[in-house]
Amino acid sequence: MYQELRDRILELDDLEMVPVKQYIGFKLQKRVVTDLEIQRKQLKVRINLKKGQLDDPKGVFRDVADVGHWGIGDYEAAIGPNDDLDYLMSLIKQSYKFHIG
Repeated sequence: MYQELRDRILELDDLEMVPVKQYIGFKLQKRVVTDLEIQRKQLKVRINLKKGQLDDPKGVFRDVADVGHWGIGDYEAAIGPNDDLDYLMSLIKQSYKFHIG
Protein backbone atom coordinates (compact mmCIF):
# COMPACT_ATOMS: atom_id res chain seq x y z
CA MET A 1 0.00 0.00 0.00
CA TYR A 2 2.80 2.42 0.91
CA GLN A 3 4.68 1.73 -2.32
CA GLU A 4 1.63 2.26 -4.50
CA LEU A 5 0.73 5.52 -2.76
CA ARG A 6 4.36 6.70 -2.85
CA ASP A 7 4.57 6.03 -6.58
CA ARG A 8 1.32 7.87 -7.26
CA ILE A 9 2.44 10.88 -5.22
CA LEU A 10 5.78 11.02 -7.03
CA GLU A 11 3.94 11.10 -10.38
CA LEU A 12 2.99 14.69 -9.52
CA ASP A 13 5.48 17.06 -11.15
CA ASP A 14 8.51 18.33 -9.22
CA LEU A 15 7.87 16.46 -5.97
CA GLU A 16 10.86 15.22 -4.02
CA MET A 17 10.73 12.47 -1.40
CA VAL A 18 12.45 13.55 1.84
CA PRO A 19 12.64 10.90 4.57
CA VAL A 20 13.15 12.12 8.14
CA LYS A 21 13.18 10.16 11.37
CA GLN A 22 9.43 9.98 12.03
CA TYR A 23 7.87 10.27 8.55
CA ILE A 24 8.50 10.60 4.82
CA GLY A 25 7.76 14.03 3.42
CA PHE A 26 6.97 14.91 -0.19
CA LYS A 27 8.25 18.38 -1.00
CA LEU A 28 7.48 20.83 -3.75
CA GLN A 29 10.43 23.25 -3.78
CA LYS A 30 10.70 24.10 -0.06
CA ARG A 31 7.15 23.25 1.02
CA VAL A 32 6.00 19.82 2.15
CA VAL A 33 2.75 18.92 0.36
CA THR A 34 2.01 15.69 2.23
CA ASP A 35 3.75 13.18 4.43
CA LEU A 36 3.41 9.50 5.23
CA GLU A 37 4.07 7.82 8.56
CA ILE A 38 4.43 4.06 8.29
CA GLN A 39 2.99 2.18 11.25
CA ARG A 40 2.61 -1.51 11.92
CA LYS A 41 -1.07 -1.87 10.95
CA GLN A 42 -1.78 1.34 9.09
CA LEU A 43 -0.35 4.23 7.17
CA LYS A 44 -0.88 7.75 8.47
CA VAL A 45 -1.22 10.41 5.82
CA ARG A 46 -1.05 14.10 6.60
CA ILE A 47 -1.94 16.91 4.22
CA ASN A 48 -0.30 20.31 4.53
CA LEU A 49 -3.35 22.55 4.47
CA LYS A 50 -4.73 24.76 7.21
CA LYS A 51 -8.04 24.04 8.91
CA GLY A 52 -10.94 24.76 6.57
CA GLN A 53 -8.92 24.51 3.31
CA LEU A 54 -9.47 20.80 2.55
CA ASP A 55 -12.58 19.72 0.66
CA ASP A 56 -13.14 16.19 2.02
CA PRO A 57 -16.81 15.25 1.45
CA LYS A 58 -16.26 11.66 2.65
CA GLY A 59 -14.73 12.84 5.92
CA VAL A 60 -11.65 10.61 5.65
CA PHE A 61 -9.31 13.15 7.26
CA ARG A 62 -9.59 14.47 10.80
CA ASP A 63 -8.59 17.89 12.06
CA VAL A 64 -5.38 17.68 14.08
CA ALA A 65 -4.75 21.43 14.31
CA ASP A 66 -4.95 21.36 18.10
CA VAL A 67 -3.46 17.88 18.59
CA GLY A 68 0.22 17.08 18.91
CA HIS A 69 1.43 15.01 15.95
CA TRP A 70 4.49 14.30 13.86
CA GLY A 71 4.66 15.92 10.48
CA ILE A 72 2.90 18.83 8.88
CA GLY A 73 -0.53 20.26 8.25
CA ASP A 74 -3.85 20.25 10.04
CA TYR A 75 -5.30 17.10 8.45
CA GLU A 76 -4.49 13.46 9.19
CA ALA A 77 -5.97 10.12 8.16
CA ALA A 78 -5.17 6.53 9.08
CA ILE A 79 -5.27 4.52 5.86
CA GLY A 80 -5.80 0.78 5.63
CA PRO A 81 -5.53 -1.70 2.74
CA ASN A 82 -9.18 -1.30 1.73
CA ASP A 83 -9.17 2.49 1.42
CA ASP A 84 -9.79 4.24 -1.89
CA LEU A 85 -6.42 5.50 -3.14
CA ASP A 86 -8.04 7.44 -6.01
CA TYR A 87 -10.05 9.50 -3.53
CA LEU A 88 -6.98 9.93 -1.30
CA MET A 89 -4.94 11.19 -4.26
CA SER A 90 -7.67 13.71 -5.09
CA LEU A 91 -7.19 15.19 -1.60
CA ILE A 92 -3.40 15.17 -1.86
CA LYS A 93 -3.72 16.97 -5.22
CA GLN A 94 -5.64 19.76 -3.45
CA SER A 95 -2.56 20.39 -1.31
CA TYR A 96 -0.28 20.10 -4.34
CA LYS A 97 -2.30 22.68 -6.30
CA PHE A 98 -2.39 25.01 -3.29
CA HIS A 99 1.40 24.90 -2.84
CA ILE A 100 2.26 25.12 -6.53
CA GLY A 101 0.48 28.48 -6.52
